[in-house]
Amino acid sequence: MNQKSSFNNHDNNLLFPPGKLDLTYKYKNFLTGDAAIHKQVKLKMGSKNFDSSFSLVIYTLPSVTKLRTKRPIPIAGTTPIVLRNKTQVISAVFSLKLNAAHSIGISVDCFNFSHLRNGQQNSDNSLRSVSPGHVTNNGTDYSRGVGLTIGWRWNITKRLGFGAAWSKKSYCGQFRKYRGFEPHHARNYTPNLFGAGFSYRFTSKLLGRLEVLWSNLGNLPGANNNVLSDGSLNRNKRGSKRSPGPGLQDATFINIGAGYQVNAMLSLGAGYSHRIKLPRKGSNILSHTYTFQTIYNVLSLGANFNYQKHDLFLSMSYGFKNRVSGYMPIEIGGGRFTAEKQNISLAFSWGYKY
Repeated sequence: MNQKSSFNNHDNNLLFPPGKLDLTYKYKNFLTGDAAIHKQVKLKMGSKNFDSSFSLVIYTLPSVTKLRTKRPIPIAGTTPIVLRNKTQVISAVFSLKLNAAHSIGISVDCFNFSHLRNGQQNSDNSLRSVSPGHVTNNGTDYSRGVGLTIGWRWNITKRLGFGAAWSKKSYCGQFRKYRGFEPHHARNYTPNLFGAGFSYRFTSKLLGRLEVLWSNLGNLPGANNNVLSDGSLNRNKRGSKRSPGPGLQDATFINIGAGYQVNAMLSLGAGYSHRIKLPRKGSNILSHTYTFQTIYNVLSLGANFNYQKHDLFLSMSYGFKNRVSGYMPIEIGGGRFTAEKQNISLAFSWGYKY
């Protein structure tokens, strides 16, 4: 993935570096890797045989955060800002075909969260944190937990299909090294998710899909905001239940796509994903700061090639530029700021049918 992210201090607020600040200094490119093994089996239950499958999947969630500044930010601390968040997952998946129309599936998901935060020395004291010494520059910390996903697919007709899936909210441990900075003592949860969608086969070669995915991010500790409901700055201690945070809100995604089978070996596809953007109240740029690093519209193109037992897949995703503008609170210098984020990713995978 290639990313570009910046924060522009238009009115020379002295608590921030002047002009445009690159938030991806030496972090413009990064890689992630996935792997999976899948096996189809026949299950005999009584006098009936059922098609079923087992999978073991290792992957990284797309919500990877990797930010770094070239120099310190005066309001925050004495060393450059560094922020790295990554969630890796091992999923054991079982699916069962009940009949020609209905299939069900269940996934047990083991999550591994990692977190690194540097450059926040100004909050590392008893006046601004509930746990001094557990705020910044403590190396990478980890937390872990287990989640559950249940899915159902319904072949309504030979052309029309419907599917739905639900994931439960799950507690996934605590970043103890940073419990003095992150809200709720840096406790981690996976959000409750629900998705549903339709697929339609227009011809023997052309298939389309439409789906909606809702994520209950507003029910996580990170839903705390830097700005209180009355518009004033959140001055609660870092690490407390009311600690300032990125102000997460529930997310709704609308995804559309189409796939075309050129011949027995080659298929082409295209997709578009739109995250509905909820309005920020007022012009305070610190309200819902997670929006700085959010991509709301993504266009994807892909090609799949099968040759004998080999399966090759290549895709490119273009995340359209997101621009957020507003003003800093007067308490921390005021002034107009803009933030921009854009990314492009390239994915390649190879599979072997054993």
